[in-house]
Amino acid sequence: MKIIIADDEHLIRLNIRYNLEKLNIHGLRIHEATDGFELLRELEQQLPDVAFVDIKMPLLGGLEAIEKGKLISPHTEFVILTGFSEFDYARKAIALRINEYLLKPVSLDQLKSVIHSIGELLTHKAAESHRLFALRIAEMIAAMAPVEDDRLRQDDMSCKLIAVCFDGMKATNHLTAEAWLEHARKCAEPYLGRHFHMTVVNSRDHEWVLVFGYDKAGETGSEYLVSCITDIRRMTVAWRKEQSSATQITLVTGSTFPFRTFFFAYGELQQLTCLRALSGTSVDYSQSFLKAITQDKPHYMPICALLVELARYERNQSPIEFGSTVEQLIALIETSRLHDNIRLIRAAGQYLRCAIGLSVEPDVDYSGLKSELLDYSKRMLGSRTDRSHIIRSIVAYTKAHYAEEISVAKVANLFDISPNYLSALFHKETGTRFVEYVTELRMKEAQRLLVATDLSVHEVTRKVGLYSTSHFSKLFAKYYGVSPQEYKRNTISNR
Repeated sequence: MKIIIADDEHLIRLNIRYNLEKLNIHGLRIHEATDGFELLRELEQQLPDVAFVDIKMPLLGGLEAIEKGKLISPHTEFVILTGFSEFDYARKAIALRINEYLLKPVSLDQLKSVIHSIGELLTHKAAESHRLFALRIAEMIAAMAPVEDDRLRQDDMSCKLIAVCFDGMKATNHLTAEAWLEHARKCAEPYLGRHFHMTVVNSRDHEWVLVFGYDKAGETGSEYLVSCITDIRRMTVAWRKEQSSATQITLVTGSTFPFRTFFFAYGELQQLTCLRALSGTSVDYSQSFLKAITQDKPHYMPICALLVELARYERNQSPIEFGSTVEQLIALIETSRLHDNIRLIRAAGQYLRCAIGLSVEPDVDYSGLKSELLDYSKRMLGSRTDRSHIIRSIVAYTKAHYAEEISVAKVANLFDISPNYLSALFHKETGTRFVEYVTELRMKEAQRLLVATDLSVHEVTRKVGLYSTSHFSKLFAKYYGVSPQEYKRNTISNR
């Protein structure tokens, strides 16, 4: 607790200081002022929790100083000290919302009672501040934009973010994200108060963000932040040693920034956390370091984003999305000519070995990584033995790939079933043949493109996965009764 004693009498200040020190107040820091103007300077520099103020002081009286001081340090609780008990003073003190009014000399018992009362008030206000802070952060993230709220003075607040990523976490592991987060909260508890806040945001699957906020309460806020983060890092080192390689915990610490720019800092941090997939997991990074990597190696970001997505789809058991992401990753590596980048390929293999249990050796080359990923994807699809689930997966895959070269044989091979079985099962479950279903998807998309775009019929043909304009025109006329050219002309004339 930070306290200012403002009184022009040295013995009064000494007596109050002596009694305060007897009370064993946690984190007690005492500052002194001898007149009203000095009190205002101390309020601006220290932003104390409590100020004991004498009514009668030179240069600027106590009540006038309090009136100005409430604008400088709105969170400070003021206690009047006076040798007078006139009603006018008390009436003005009440107008300034000052609850404590002590006659000098102040006894130890009086001081103890006042400090206890103010302590309870500060605890209540701190809890309300934490609630508002957490609520504001949640509202901004939900709205995907800054949110104004007069109840929280954002102009006086600075923030810092730490992203926490868990890779390789399985349900059977002793370590869970919730357990680690609980330890992080316990690390922060000793520092929390009206000037220092922390809340936790579940930003994505197996990724959290610790959000710290503190106002300009002298040096205390920044000191608490440094100490709190140091404690969290020490705790994390201990967890890593205890858990060995069971779960990889990666921390990414952002820079300190004004609260009003929270939304933008949060978005940037979210983008950069995926870089752990190639830079290495279970490491502490600074956001600035990862940002420098994106400038030096621009190909890292899209590859890392796909690697992290693979881990997410594997955890959620989403075989279609997993297979599609594998295809995107392979295409990106090959079109960017990165398959000969041994360091990148091995780093990707190491991440996938940790994140999804991919069976690749530490010295894997691109051919081995590609082969194992495709086999893994096929095994995920093949593990679905329920007939209706297989068809749901095939339908989902077809909707995502109908504009590409797609056939019964290709899809059957992907799902590790025979083409004849696929055709029969698809017709039985959906009531239509696979080829007809693909054609219907293509014609619906062609109809949309003819209405919503300026694409030519030839361009639309290519967009829906066909290569013969005449064949496309026949199919379209069969479905809609007119040729694509007529359909487009009629649509334009009816606008």
